[in-house]
Amino acid sequence: MQFVHSVNRLFNSYLSWIVLLTAVIAYLLPNFFAWMTPYVAYMLQFVMFAMGLTLTAQVFIDVFKQPLKVILVSVIQFLWMPLAGFLVGIAFNFPPEIAIGFILLGACPGGTASNVMTFLANGNVPLSVSATTVSTLLAPVLTPLFVVLYAGVTSSIEIAFMPMLISIIKIVLVPIILGIVLNYFIGVKIEPVKSVCPTIAAIAVLLILAAVTAVNQQRIAETGIIIFVACLVQNLSGYVVTYVVCKILSIDVSSRRAMQIEVAMQNSALSVSLAMKHFTPQAAVAGAVFSIIHNFTGSIFAGICRKHDDREKLEKA
Repeated sequence: MQFVHSVNRLFNSYLSWIVLLTAVIAYLLPNFFAWMTPYVAYMLQFVMFAMGLTLTAQVFIDVFKQPLKVILVSVIQFLWMPLAGFLVGIAFNFPPEIAIGFILLGACPGGTASNVMTFLANGNVPLSVSATTVSTLLAPVLTPLFVVLYAGVTSSIEIAFMPMLISIIKIVLVPIILGIVLNYFIGVKIEPVKSVCPTIAAIAVLLILAAVTAVNQQRIAETGIIIFVACLVQNLSGYVVTYVVCKILSIDVSSRRAMQIEVAMQNSALSVSLAMKHFTPQAAVAGAVFSIIHNFTGSIFAGICRKHDDREKLEKA
């Protein structure tokens, strides 16, 4: 068990570098990882199931303790990020096959990595976990809705609302509910299994990243640095827009940090899975690159926050 905790700490401490290393290896050796592409959806289902196993009644109680903040996160998440993806596609003049990936990415809920980054940034962790849960549960309806809204009027690609909704229910909602139910009935008896789940889930996310990077190696090479800049712009816009909204509404610093990270860090693995199933491999490029970008910016943001807090403590001492 000590080994598992050590591995978990390793992922938390060096997540951005592990993500980068995985992407680089998959890019250089695509044949070793491309075969995993058909299993991306199954791996994401396990990640969602593992998330469900960690959810207790306390998480939902926290939602009712700070409902306005949780609602505000989801409002910013689903109103701004899909629009940001739409604007990025236009600003960088991407072809429809790639541009739709940015819209899909923006329409996805917050990623579970946001909870880790919020903890590292001395943010409001209960708010982060609650917001991730709520946005994920809203995703089956809101994700296809915003994809249809933006992508449907800007490209000739056929957007099927119901098939996408059904996919998200299968990939996200069903595994999470199964995890919650299992945790409720036999959670105490499977504590050793639950302690291993975060590590295995993190590995599954890395394998998803590797598979998508491998299968899109040529397309990433063709788009070059532009695709990274575009992902960075969309990611940073989440931090900036959320910061402005929180300042206007006088949200406390700890909650503001959690909300910024939650909005900026998307569930890129879900966007990749949906892109591969409902669109083209090109549509998955944004999600693959975003996985690298948002972990790096999240780590940097968390580091800046901690240094700021340490400096304030020294000044008060």
